[in-house]
Amino acid sequence: MELSIAETKRDLCHILKQTGQAPVIVTRRGEPDAVILSFREYRLLCHLRAYLRMTRFSERLESCGVTATELYEASRRELEERL
Repeated sequence: MELSIAETKRDLCHILKQTGQAPVIVTRRGEPDAVILSFREYRLLCHLRAYLRMTRFSERLESCGVTATELYEASRRELEERL
């Protein structure tokens, strides 16, 4: 579904009900400007973004020859030494 900002303002309650079925694209002067999506979809996107960051981080560690376990253990030792 694609709506102008004016339509979005006028029909917000109806639009919020529609977001459970599919995201709603809001346009400004005919060009996509924003997206309204359900909170469930938003949380899924946040989890996917976090997963991708962890995957990239893991790949960088691997390219340096360090495992996540080694990094965890080194950080844990450092924190314990500070206490």
